Amino acid sequence: MTGVAVPPVAPPRLRPLAVVGAVAAFALIGVQQALYGPAIPALREVHQISAATAGAALSVHFAGAIAGVLALPLARRLGVPDGLFLAGSLALIAAGCVAFVFAPAWPAALVAVFVAGVGFGGVDGGVNQVFTEVYADGGHGMLNLLHGCFGVGAIAGPVAVGVLAGRAPAGYAAAFAGCALIALVALPMLRGVAGTGRSARAERPEPAERARGSSWRRAGLVGATGYAFIAFFVLNVGLETGAGGWETTHLIAIGLTAPAAASATSGFWLAFTAVRFAVVPLCRRYQARTIVIASTVLTVVAGVATLLDPLAPLAYGLLGVAVGPLYPTGLAWLAQVRPQLTSTVVAVSMVGGIWGPSAIGLAVEAYGAGAVAWAMVTLAVAGLATVVAIDRARR
Repeated sequence: MTGVAVPPVAPPRLRPLAVVGAVAAFALIGVQQALYGPAIPALREVHQISAATAGAALSVHFAGAIAGVLALPLARRLGVPDGLFLAGSLALIAAGCVAFVFAPAWPAALVAVFVAGVGFGGVDGGVNQVFTEVYADGGHGMLNLLHGCFGVGAIAGPVAVGVLAGRAPAGYAAAFAGCALIALVALPMLRGVAGTGRSARAERPEPAERARGSSWRRAGLVGATGYAFIAFFVLNVGLETGAGGWETTHLIAIGLTAPAAASATSGFWLAFTAVRFAVVPLCRRYQARTIVIASTVLTVVAGVATLLDPLAPLAYGLLGVAVGPLYPTGLAWLAQVRPQLTSTVVAVSMVGGIWGPSAIGLAVEAYGAGAVAWAMVTLAVAGLATVVAIDRARR
């Protein structure tokens, strides 16, 4: 019986200008996500709303982002080119940011936030998907570089709001308008992404004799691996956002002044961002799996050190070093094992940014600020357990 020929499907390609556009887009979404928190005081004054109401903007942003990430697989099934999808996502960011600035009332502003959030998710999921496919074999250095640029944007965003809002109550508007402008500049660059992401290698049918002997193993083993990866990313994002959100509270409780605690928190994010650039040369020598395992072990060491009051400020910096490479390098490892799960993982991982800080907040209310350190230990150990499970399943 002759086999049916399967026409090769071109893998995604990145022209040099498209790579520049992708890096600019990732720095942009870093700025975008970081703007809402610092803008809350001005938003309350402009729209005459409470702090809790203003804080809803970030939740709406993440709701839109999840929708944007999940739109990528649908767009690919419909045959939408990746470049067109990414350009459309940037257009949504630009439209949402401009509409947010000129929204006449708070409900309209939230609609604009949702629209910009959908664009955010499209860029986040789309660029991650394309990069994991283009650089799947030994390309985790590029993913770390990409996510390092996201961190640079996340640091720059609050600075921009602080400078601009200090001049006028609605100064945050200029920061959002700047996001729209950057999105429009990067838009034509990302149109240069060609292909729909389905590589010929992924489409190649498996030999019948191999399929017969391994189908039952794929059904259970690979499925378990996928769930373990999802758990790993949710825990990783929960650890990242939990540390960044509650470190200041913990350090003030153990005796640091508010400015010193805030500076230490900035140190966490700086270490988190800098290590993503620093790890790029290491990616040429070490596999993604090796870097993920080493970094996850280091999160446990750093988490335990946060329990010791004299070491806590430095321990959080070390935690930033440990957590920084996990997300991008974990995506590279995932691309080698279950590439079709990338969009799902990026979307579901955002849940960690919602429940992580909230769960820690409940623990602080019940047991005091010392619960923050124990939360770091718990999340780090749980993350290490998922990595061990992934590695054993793959073996």
